[in-house]
Amino acid sequence: MSSPYYASQGDGPVVVQGHVVGGVPVNSNYNNYSSGQQQQVVAAPINTNNGAFKGEAQPKRCNDAFFGILFYAHLGVMAWAAATYAPQMYEVIADEYTSGGDDRRSMMMQSSSSSSSYYMPRFLQEENNDGDGGEVEALAMNEVFLILGISGAVGFVISTLALSFMMTFARALIKVALWFNIIMSGLMALMALISGVIPLALMCLLGFAFSAYYAYVVWNRIPFAAANMVTAITAVRANLGVSFFAYLSLFLTFGWTLWWSFAFVATNFVANGCDAEGVCEREPNGGVVFLFLISYFWTMQVVKNVTHVTVAGTVGTWWFAPDEASSCCSKAVGQSWIRAMTYSFGSICFGSLIVAIIQAVKEVVHQMRDQNDSMLACCAECILGCIERLVEYFNQWAFVFVGLYGYSFMEAGKNVMTLFKSRGWTAIIADMLVDSVLSMVAIVVGLLTGVIGILAAQASGIDLSQGKVAAPFFLGFLFGFALAATLFSVVSSAVNTVIVCYAEAPAEFQQNHPKLSEEMRAAWKQAWPNDFSY
Repeated sequence: MSSPYYASQGDGPVVVQGHVVGGVPVNSNYNNYSSGQQQQVVAAPINTNNGAFKGEAQPKRCNDAFFGILFYAHLGVMAWAAATYAPQMYEVIADEYTSGGDDRRSMMMQSSSSSSSYYMPRFLQEENNDGDGGEVEALAMNEVFLILGISGAVGFVISTLALSFMMTFARALIKVALWFNIIMSGLMALMALISGVIPLALMCLLGFAFSAYYAYVVWNRIPFAAANMVTAITAVRANLGVSFFAYLSLFLTFGWTLWWSFAFVATNFVANGCDAEGVCEREPNGGVVFLFLISYFWTMQVVKNVTHVTVAGTVGTWWFAPDEASSCCSKAVGQSWIRAMTYSFGSICFGSLIVAIIQAVKEVVHQMRDQNDSMLACCAECILGCIERLVEYFNQWAFVFVGLYGYSFMEAGKNVMTLFKSRGWTAIIADMLVDSVLSMVAIVVGLLTGVIGILAAQASGIDLSQGKVAAPFFLGFLFGFALAATLFSVVSSAVNTVIVCYAEAPAEFQQNHPKLSEEMRAAWKQAWPNDFSY
């Protein structure tokens, strides 16, 4: 396979992605959008046969401002809905409680809960189910906080140490992740055959064959994926303060879920004329429910993508101006977040809204499928799920260009198409290989913190008999996994940024980070030995 990066022009300069990187001095200036006013030595952009150009720093302006204003306006509407309808809902409940006594109150709360959950999206209903029909014994609230506190502290330490571990054993971990996928697919197929579930067994066998073939095809790309992961983790460790915004997003999404649920239930309760027993005079308005769904998904996407753009800007500054991004709380971190919340916020809201609409439609189709058990609805949900994943994947690359150069969302999208046209499947393969490692390590961290949760419960004298041992493990696992996944999402965003930066600015990488650049070029030479000319 020929390299999509390197092109030799006889005895003249070596061209990389449209830039001269060898044979002539590189001395042009670059106003890096990610780092303010500094001047950097970069490769001189030239036109290649495929017409690719390097991304350019954009003027500081509020891109796609309409969508940013629309997002804040929608938050205002949500605040108004909660403030207007919640007091009315509680007034109805209080009146019926006063007239009915304790038994009445218990019945009302149970009925109201079941009524509201009927309209609640499945992702929120599932969070309230333990999946075992209530067999797991409940823990007291103080016990829950104790387990979460200890397992969370340990999970944070383990996750941070895992960054060094992944840097040291990057290639080995990628190989383990590939083998892990193959083995798990094979085991699932075997279990399905033993259980007599032939359709599931056939699907698992297909997954096993695909995993094995995929591992065979990408095996020689492992060094390049490992080099990308090591570079990304190095950038994140040099600016570890960016993880603060990732953890902040975790708590923001939790708070938003509570706020949204509160407003959603109160609005439907009052608008549909419900009483405390959950009996409503009117059916819920489908349009209102759909708008609420868009609101929920849109905000979740915006919170996630603000962090993604912040990481892209920080890693971009580390790439082009390492002196400004070489400490835990470097100014690159704060400036990148400020830009994400100001100049680029409208672009983030624009791209996030597209995904949110698809997710809301898919949720409605899922509810229709649950009610009617329609094959057509099942197929539609499957298609919408595929579209959702494709658009989300496209967005994560588009937002890298937003964070690096300050493009609007549409301009960033054009750059993504240019990137994939010039790089083919290389970027996707490297990204997928790294993400599989991050997911695997996050699960391991969750398992360790689950064990820590059990040990913390034992050390605190909590009774673990009668099935209670599952509760502390489950709490520890979930919290540890969430913390690890949040930190590793920063690494995943950094990997996307590294791939883009190396495609567009390898000369700056060689100048500012020569050791990492040597490792990256060595990985390229191993993957494409016949076409390597840099």
